[in-house]
Amino acid sequence: MNNKNSITKEIRITFLKIQEEHPELAKYLTEMPEHYHTNQSNGVNDKDLKEYLDSLNQMLKTQAKKD
Repeated sequence: MNNKNSITKEIRITFLKIQEEHPELAKYLTEMPEHYHTNQSNGVNDKDLKEYLDSLNQMLKTQAKKD
């Protein structure tokens, strides 16, 4: 499995975790935000996906501190 596929899989898993464990955060979930599309001709790269995954994980971490 290439890096992009593995990161995308982790994003899906994190989305599901947020939706199941912290449904109050679902309103903040969106598809890949536009600012992560650094090069429109090549689409989203691994770095963009990793940054997005990190932002989702940070959202979870912040919510866990509130709980």
